[in-house]
Amino acid sequence: MNKCGASFDRLQRDRARDLRKFALSSNAYKRYKLAQAIRHVALAGYTGVEVTADAPHAYPPALTKDDRKSIHSTLAQNRLAVSNLDASPMTALRDEMRPSWIEADRVLRQERIQHTLDAGQLGKEIGAPTISILAGGELDEEMSRGTAIGLFAQGLKHVAALAAKGKCLPVLIDPREGLLVATAAQALEVLEQVNSPHIGVNLNTGHLHRAGADIPAAIRQLKKFVRHVQIEDVAADGSGEVVVPGTGALDFAAVFEALDEIGYDDWLTVDLSGADVHPDDAARQALKFLGQFDK
Repeated sequence: MNKCGASFDRLQRDRARDLRKFALSSNAYKRYKLAQAIRHVALAGYTGVEVTADAPHAYPPALTKDDRKSIHSTLAQNRLAVSNLDASPMTALRDEMRPSWIEADRVLRQERIQHTLDAGQLGKEIGAPTISILAGGELDEEMSRGTAIGLFAQGLKHVAALAAKGKCLPVLIDPREGLLVATAAQALEVLEQVNSPHIGVNLNTGHLHRAGADIPAAIRQLKKFVRHVQIEDVAADGSGEVVVPGTGALDFAAVFEALDEIGYDDWLTVDLSGADVHPDDAARQALKFLGQFDK
């Protein structure tokens, strides 16, 4: 290779290191089958997709071997990587929040744990690096917080032990308003109890904003545990509604400054689920806005 060609290749590699890795959650396309959603994500210009391990996209028990191969091939055809597998919702079985990790009924807790393990296996098959999970669940009035934390930690330890043997992907807690784990401090409380390199944090900016968090401060507090970031904006009118990034209340310049400070350089998945805009338009608008934050 001549010197000019070598220099061009170096410039390309340097530029690639300067670009952030933006993905789009398949949740934006709930009215589509997963294959269609993947194509739309690619056409919008993203390099990755977060796959939802629930109906209508990829609920593990409903997928045959051929279905799983088809997902893999569709991703390859559209040159998309999987940023994360979202195993939080379980609407195919009951609803988004239940069964949870902190059910009083052991059988129901096991259903949630098994869903997580099934999602972990699917994630391995389609190339996901991590899976995100429900942050414990909604705390029942009859259960103490201490008991709920204990149940959640117990379930996570079981999954972490299997992940250590290569039988599940790393599992990420997604702090969310209204759930057992809503803040950075509460996430740290659970992470310290579990004490496993296979359990980390999925940081969703919208969820933290609704919980009243100082998002940059939360990022810095959780710096050792953040393994995946979901970019979600929230309406400035106080309604809590999801809006296209850049049109709501969040200060993304401060968010990216904090992410750079902790050295985070992995996937940033745009979450548009619930946004009152056509997903194709919203996806392109979000990517255009976020492009300004490339390093």
